[in-house]
Amino acid sequence: MSRDELVELVKACYGASKDIEKFLAVKILGDEAVENLFHEYRKKIENEFFPERGHAKLRLQEAKKAISEFERLTGNVKYSLELKLIYVESGVSFTLTYGDIDERFYYSMESMYSDVIKTVNEDETAGLFDQYEDRIRAIVSNTMGIGWGFHHNLHDLYVQLRWI
Repeated sequence: MSRDELVELVKACYGASKDIEKFLAVKILGDEAVENLFHEYRKKIENEFFPERGHAKLRLQEAKKAISEFERLTGNVKYSLELKLIYVESGVSFTLTYGDIDERFYYSMESMYSDVIKTVNEDETAGLFDQYEDRIRAIVSNTMGIGWGFHHNLHDLYVQLRWI
């Protein structure tokens, strides 16, 4: 393709879908676009647990979808880890605010926390551990007394951190 044809193709793709628009923004604008997307997806996650108006919808699939979309569009490990932590922290806060939920809810939180531990363990420099250690530990300590074995399961995952 000629240069002009490629430019026209990119312009057509940009208008074809929001995902492609976001993907191209990341490729063209770089870190600025990644940071803007991070704030957009963070809000999506937080709104499932604690919306600005109304009651929580608690659509865990929507919150998890936001995380996977962000990962797919940006490939940014640090911000993806941050979104996963926000997901689990929001789930723990929701439980502490509204009371015991159900097994499906806790399994989802544990699964995401497991992803956090895995990501931190894959970091060869311990940089992610150093940056997020307090929040990772606080999630476990904040779950003391929550049912369904939630605290115990998170603690079992926490002790798998290779940096402890």
